[in-house]
Amino acid sequence: MNLVMLELRKHRLLVGGMLLVALLWAAWMARLVLAGESLATLAIHIGFLFALTPVGLLVPIVLARTLSGEATGPLAFLLTSPRRGLAHVSARFGAAFATLALYYGVLVAVSAWVAASAGIRYDAWLPLATWGYFLASWVAPVVILGIVYGLVVAAYRPGRGGQAVAVAAVFGVFKVWGWLGGQTLGRLDFLPKLPLPEVVVPREVAPFLGMTPSDLDLRQALQPLFDGVPTAPVFVGLLLSVLLFWVAVRLWEEVEWA
Repeated sequence: MNLVMLELRKHRLLVGGMLLVALLWAAWMARLVLAGESLATLAIHIGFLFALTPVGLLVPIVLARTLSGEATGPLAFLLTSPRRGLAHVSARFGAAFATLALYYGVLVAVSAWVAASAGIRYDAWLPLATWGYFLASWVAPVVILGIVYGLVVAAYRPGRGGQAVAVAAVFGVFKVWGWLGGQTLGRLDFLPKLPLPEVVVPREVAPFLGMTPSDLDLRQALQPLFDGVPTAPVFVGLLLSVLLFWVAVRLWEEVEWA
């Protein structure tokens, strides 16, 4: 636990800043909704959601940058501490994952409330399922990938050219990740699927979402095409996270002897 608190203290500006942005945005949305401007709030909310979602990438980027400099920085003693690499990697992953879980939890909760205030009806389990789906399929792999990148630089200390290669390799991992996801979606249809959620968009809200101005039940519209929500991205994301976590633990041992 002390390692987790150390990580949170090291990155307190980033963690506090992200949560402050999310809370200020939530307060602004609440003010607009309570003022009776539900439809206008929905339109503003959708626009800001596209801008706020990528902000979460700052966490793995800062984590990678910090790790890459620890081998020669004031916290270099952590790399040779008696605790196992598993404890150190778990602490860094846990602190970063918890930060992003809180951040995206606020985004999902506010999105659900704004949609409901605008008249969109949906299943009660949909916000929680969306949050968990996003964390497992995207957040966890991205966080551990940032740790692996930072440890690669810390362990082997490449020059600028080597770091450029490492950055290119990270983007290559993203491309491979996307390719694997596309390939496995059609080959993992034997996995259990989540039921299609019921989302009913009323006539007055449809134009804000780029739809024809009429009541629309998305589940009825999608049922002829899909029999459920695929869970393959979740399984692929979790598998990739486990593999990268093992790589990170092994790299920590390389850093200890570097």
